[in-house]
Amino acid sequence: MSGEREASPVCRRPQPGGRPAAPGPLAVVQAFINTHYDLEERPGAELLRSPESLEAWLGGAGLLDDLSEQRGGATSRDRRPLAVDRADLHRALALRDGLRRLAAGSAPDGLDAAAAGAAVEVRRRRDGALRFVPAAGSGVRGALGVLLAITAVAIADGSWSRLKICPGDHCGWAFYDGSRNRSGRWCSMRVCGGRAKARSHYRRARPAA
Repeated sequence: MSGEREASPVCRRPQPGGRPAAPGPLAVVQAFINTHYDLEERPGAELLRSPESLEAWLGGAGLLDDLSEQRGGATSRDRRPLAVDRADLHRALALRDGLRRLAAGSAPDGLDAAAAGAAVEVRRRRDGALRFVPAAGSGVRGALGVLLAITAVAIADGSWSRLKICPGDHCGWAFYDGSRNRSGRWCSMRVCGGRAKARSHYRRARPAA
């Protein structure tokens, strides 16, 4: 089971150091983890700062395709209430934190609670591959469930171990380590790696000075 999804706009955004995004559906999970830091419009800003921004992000990732059906194509004047609320936002942020901890090799505190009630369905594509989709009417819970299902597949096939969290100061970017020996440590050797190298050099040189 691949759980494969077509590349969405959120997966085609730039990566530090020009790195390629994670392959296949894992790129969606990577992009979700990285919503803590906007690289484009408002550098360093939180992307999931409101229920509306969460709705926009999940929609852009193709994880809320049923939202238009829930709203019935209503006009702005008679549109139904927002399908994503603040409780959904809190759940999404808790899941993001749990996935980040999991990728960093730490205990994913709160991941089970954030995953509770996630409803996912498996569909067969025309080419025969299987993919995950949110259960009908499940809204954000289903969207988050898809992210969890993709993560489970990545753990099973070994690709999750290549998704790493950059230890750079004020970074924490999730990057995909495509090196043969999986030795990558920094999202960008030129930026985060270079800064760490400079600090290390300064500390070694300071006593001698």
